[in-house]
Amino acid sequence: MLSHVVGSLLCIVVLLSQQPTEPAPTPEESPIPVEKWTYRQAGRRDPFEPLGLELGGSGMVSHLNVENLTLIGILWGDRGHIGLVKDGVGKGYILKPGDRVAGGKVSRIDNQGVTFEITHAGVVTKYELRLQKEERR
Repeated sequence: MLSHVVGSLLCIVVLLSQQPTEPAPTPEESPIPVEKWTYRQAGRRDPFEPLGLELGGSGMVSHLNVENLTLIGILWGDRGHIGLVKDGVGKGYILKPGDRVAGGKVSRIDNQGVTFEITHAGVVTKYELRLQKEERR
């Protein structure tokens, strides 16, 4: 027990006898030049948000690439038309006019199919998914 007390006292003496270290340099005193700048977000998107993942009208569908979609069916009633699609891995989605997809939006849904407006490099292209004959009833 006496050896523990002596060891502890020796550690305390060593710690107290050390010279204080210099404080870390502030950015103004730093030997490496630091560039200061600010980001004004007014009217701009958040730079840390992923591109193209806005919420569509029926949920998170804006990541869908229309080239990988298959039109399964179309429902219609008093509230208009709804498109039923599935992606390349078989996951199903419900689309309504105005929903966002990757690079564009759903512009129209009728009894024959779904029409998308895709914008790439400032050019708007219409892309249509049509029901196949065996899928029409």
